[in-house]
Parts: sequence; C-alpha cells; structure tokens
Amino acid sequence: MRNLRHLNNAGCEALTGMFPSRHFYRYKSADDQYQLQTLPLVVVGGNPDIRLLGLFNLRGSLKITHLKNLHTADVAGEAKLREKGGIESLGLHWGSDDNSEKTNPSQESMLIRFQMKRQANSSNPRTKRDIKSSASGISCDILLCEQVLEHLQPNQNLRRLLINGYPGKRFPHWDVPYLNVIHLISCKNSEHLPTLGNLRFLNTLSLREMHGVRHIGKEFYGQGIQSPFPSLKELILIDFPGLEEWSSPYGGEAFPGLKKLTVSSCPQLNVMPVLMSLEYLELRDCSANLIHYFQSLTCLRTLVIDKVRDLIYFSGEFPVKNSLLTSLGINSCPKLHLLPSELGNLTALRSLAIRWCEDLASLPQSLQNLNALESLEIGDCNSLLSLPDIEIGRLSNIRTLSIENCNNLSSLTMGFQYLTSLENLTIMYCPSLGLLPEGVEYLSALCSLTIISCPKFKTLPDGLQKLTTMHSLEIGSCPGLKALPEWIEKLASLRSLVLSDCQNVTVFPEGVKCLAALQHLSIQDCPQLLERCREHGGEDWPKIAHVPYKRIGLSQQSDPSAGSSSSSI
Repeated sequence: MRNLRHLNNAGCEALTGMFPSRHFYRYKSADDQYQLQTLPLVVVGGNPDIRLLGLFNLRGSLKITHLKNLHTADVAGEAKLREKGGIESLGLHWGSDDNSEKTNPSQESMLIRFQMKRQANSSNPRTKRDIKSSASGISCDILLCEQVLEHLQPNQNLRRLLINGYPGKRFPHWDVPYLNVIHLISCKNSEHLPTLGNLRFLNTLSLREMHGVRHIGKEFYGQGIQSPFPSLKELILIDFPGLEEWSSPYGGEAFPGLKKLTVSSCPQLNVMPVLMSLEYLELRDCSANLIHYFQSLTCLRTLVIDKVRDLIYFSGEFPVKNSLLTSLGINSCPKLHLLPSELGNLTALRSLAIRWCEDLASLPQSLQNLNALESLEIGDCNSLLSLPDIEIGRLSNIRTLSIENCNNLSSLTMGFQYLTSLENLTIMYCPSLGLLPEGVEYLSALCSLTIISCPKFKTLPDGLQKLTTMHSLEIGSCPGLKALPEWIEKLASLRSLVLSDCQNVTVFPEGVKCLAALQHLSIQDCPQLLERCREHGGEDWPKIAHVPYKRIGLSQQSDPSAGSSSSSI
C-alpha cells in the first residue's frame, strides 16, 4: 500500500481504532515515506498510537478522535503535526466528534467520591482536579491532557482548527499565525480563554460550552496588542453559564471589524464591550442587563432578542439612532408587556417578528411609521386583544402578514384596504377571531390566503372575489364554515385550493368547475365532501374532474390507514 494516495474514511465514526500494522505509519528513511495524501479521520484506539509519523504528504482536512485513549504525551508528539504543512483543517476530539460520551451529575459526584477515597490509600495521589476530569468520562488526567494538546501543535500553515471536549484547564501557546477559523467546543474545565487577539487573519471564532470561564479579558486579547482581533468578522459565544464579565481591552479597541455577534446561554453575563461595527447581533437566553449595550449601535442591520426571560420593557435602550436596521426579532420574552414607542423610528426596518411574548397586550401606535416594512409576523402573544387602531395603510410596502396562535385576538384593525402590496396573508390558531377585516377587496396584490384553526370563522368576505391575482387559498379546521361561496369561479388565477377538517362544508359550489387555472386540489377530513367527490358516482366529481392533481381522503392524523383511503391523482 506504499503508493496509496487517497483513503476517504470520513464519516466512519464507529471505528474503534485504525490500521493494526504499525509499519503502515512508520518509516526508516526518507525513501520509505508513504505517499498517502488524504486521510480525513484518525481514531485513537484502545492500543493508542496516532501513527502518523511517516505520512508527511497528508493534506487538506484531518480529524483525530478519542484522544482520551492516549496514556502518554509522547505518543501525541510522534504524530509530528508541526511538520505536516499540507494540513489546512485540523479537528482534535477527546471523545467522538459529537461529544456524546457524558455522565450525569449524580454519576460524576459518586465517581469523584469513590476516587477520592481511593486516593487516600494511594502512594501516588492524584489531585482533585485530575480526578474530576476522569469522572467526566475522560480517562487521562488534566495535566496529561494539557501535555497531549501541547504535543499536537500543528504546522504554521493551518487555516482551520477545532478542539472538542478538551479537559485541560489551560491552552498551549501555539505559533499558528494564519488561522482564520477556530472552534472550541465543550472545553468545560478551562477557566480562561486562550490568547487569540494576535491572530491577524482570524475571521470566525466560535466558543461553546466553556463552563469554567468567569471572565473574558486581557488574557483573551493578549498583552500589548493595540487592536486585538483586527480581521475577526464573526464571534459566537454559546453556553457560558458562569461568565459574568466580558471586559474591553485596556487602551485599545478590540474587534474593529466585527460584523456578527451571537451571545447565547450566558445568563450571568452583565458586562460586555460596545462593539460599534456590529451589523448582526443575536442575544439568546441572556440577562436583560445586556439590552442597553446595543442602543448606540448605529451600524446594526439585524437584531434578534430571544429568551430574555427577565425583560419587562425597554427603557431608552432601543437603537433609536439606527437608520440601517432592517430585521428585528423579539421572541420568547414572556414578561415583556410593552414595546417602546421608539420602534417607529426604525425607518429602514423591513422585517418585524414578535413571538412567544405572553404578556404583550398591545403594539405601539408608532408601528404605522415603519414605511419600509415588508414582513410582519405576530405569534403566540396570548394577551394581545387587537391590532392597534392605527393608519395601517401607511404600511404600504408590507408584503407578508402572519398572525398565529393569538388566543385572545378578537379583531383586526381597519385600514387593510391600503395594503396594496400585501401578497401573503396567514391567520392561524386564533380562536377568538371570526371575521377578516373590511377592505380586503382592495388587496390587489394578494396571492396567498391561509386561514387555519379559527373556529369562529364562518365565511369568506365577498370582497375576495375581486382578487383575480390570488393563486393559493387554504382553509383548515374552521368548523364554523359551512360552504364555499358561489363566486369562487371569479378567482381566475387560483392554482391551489386546500380544504381540511371543515366538517360542516357539505357541498362544492358549481363555480369550482370554472377554475381553469386550478392545478392542485386537496380535500382532507371533510367527511360529507369526501363522499360527494368520489371519482365514481360522487355528485361533485364533475366539478373537480378537470383538476390535474387531486388529494381526497382522510389525513394520517385522523386515520392511520389514510394512505389507502385517499386518492392522489
């Protein structure tokens, strides 16, 4: 196999080890080097040996898993990764790459107590920190893991680095100046982040599950670095449960070109730097104390606030001076009961989504000032009784309006007749809503109308017959609906008609057979219609026979054997 150049074993994560023959990896002289260039995966087996000594021609991506099986750091050194300049992407995993080998807290505590008791009788006691690493499913102690990582220093040409499940407390100081992507995952014993601010070409940095880190500061930026992370564009911080402070570098500006920041599951974080260059900011499962940090971000284009459970209201913290913000999402803030009036100052806003805000009782009047708004989504806001009594017609650019799971919403605002750009209207799971608003006949651009699970909904307004551009109509789970209107034939552009779980609809109107553009017809869980629409002998079959694609029958939720009772033609 000396001339083998490419061995693609990527995805073979179930391997318990690699080639049993040591001769495959070793060489006696330069003439004995093997020609293998592609080897995506190396699994350290139960008889640990990384065995990459003679493979100097390796290039591209290399992933080494189950480093926990190494019992000495010298074996890691034999890999001589520092001499393999063709490797551009390196993944180092102490377990498998999905980090699936975990113990629960009670098992870990029990194992620690057992090992501490054994330590008292040992002639060569191990420290408590070494024991904890073993209790977490890692067989080697922390010091050994740190030595192993030190010996796995890659070549300076490395561009992408991923370290997963590293049990050490400190990171080595490697000389890898050209790195542009770094992922550090589940390094739960690490108390400090490695010094990375001096990496001039670093573009993307993702840090996840760093449970031991309490503070991010100078050790992260580097001593004497005037402008740390000069090229960083994206930074991700996820699952730092103990992180309390993220300080700015002293005497300099960090992240001068940072465009995208995600901070998630950092519930104790109360201090962070103001990053003026940000264009995308995502805060998930964090403290409301961070909200005021983005009020002065004038370059921000996308803002996502999610699972900020202690957020009650915005107090002068909204980015009121921002003329570039185009997308705003506020989700899963159950205590939020008031949106700021400054919302109307976001004149460039094109997309607004508000979901799972249980206490939100109203939307601000200033919503009418969002002249650039194209998409408005409101969902799972059960305290919302009505849309604001505003000149909604001023939202003349809105194309998509979606209202879902608002249990107490009983009316929609007047002024829909001015929404001349509206193309998609969706109303779902609003049990208190019985009527579409007046003026729908003026929605000249409407292409799609969806009404689902609105039990009080009884009829389609007559004005809809004027919407000759509408090509999709879906009505589902509306027991109050007893018939489709006869004027449906006037929807000359209708291509898709879906009717489901409307059990009181008993007959199809004659006008359906005039819908020459209709390509798809679905009738599900409408028992009286099912009989009338049977292909052989159904009274309404002649009305729908011309439709090329039909699905008529019971849904799988209603009847597990529905596959045999429905027809798809």
